[in-house]
Amino acid sequence: MHKNQKKIKLGNRLRQLERMIDQRYSLIWDCCCDHGLLGMSLLQSDAAAKVIFVDILAKQMALLESKLSQYFSSDEFDWEIICKDLKEVKVPDDNSQLFIIAGVGGDKTIEFINNLCNSSSLPNFDLLVCSVHGNYQVRQTLASQGFHLINEQIVMENNRHYEIIYVSLKAKQPISKVGSSMWDWSNPEHINYWKKTIAHYGLKAKTDSVRYQSILEDYEKLNNEKTR
Repeated sequence: MHKNQKKIKLGNRLRQLERMIDQRYSLIWDCCCDHGLLGMSLLQSDAAAKVIFVDILAKQMALLESKLSQYFSSDEFDWEIICKDLKEVKVPDDNSQLFIIAGVGGDKTIEFINNLCNSSSLPNFDLLVCSVHGNYQVRQTLASQGFHLINEQIVMENNRHYEIIYVSLKAKQPISKVGSSMWDWSNPEHINYWKKTIAHYGLKAKTDSVRYQSILEDYEKLNNEKTR
């Protein structure tokens, strides 16, 4: 570690993302990286041989590159800045890589997942996803692309609940559209999140029952598990 480095301070969401990574990768892609805090923390913890920071915001990425050059010497750390839309990224031929997609909405997350999968004849990467919303549809997309669950967690930050979904083509556990192992029914925050989700899709179903009624029913079925 560089003598001028300080331990990167992460919020609950980014810290949980980091904690869930269960192996060292050749490449970790910190996508839509913003200020690059997660990727810098991953460099410090040696979670990958190389960390690639991807974001479309040129000014933000220039600032990040300056900070990385100052605190993460190329003599000690391997990193790369890519300033482009994630949709334009071509997945390299490496069987040990993780794409982290966090902080964007459900539709954009789905678009990114599909583009990454379509950029290679055979996807060869794991995904760690934390969408701002639209988790049901994100999970559907992951399953349709052949991914299976490694781990999933609910995390709360700034009075908002997030689902973190860690998947791989090599895993065995099916991906539930409403989550499975992430729910802790002894945790009041999890129950509160479930109730908010039910309320959200209840309102949606009133205006578009064809699209949302089945989603509402899938979340309502979790009540059976909650009351066991």
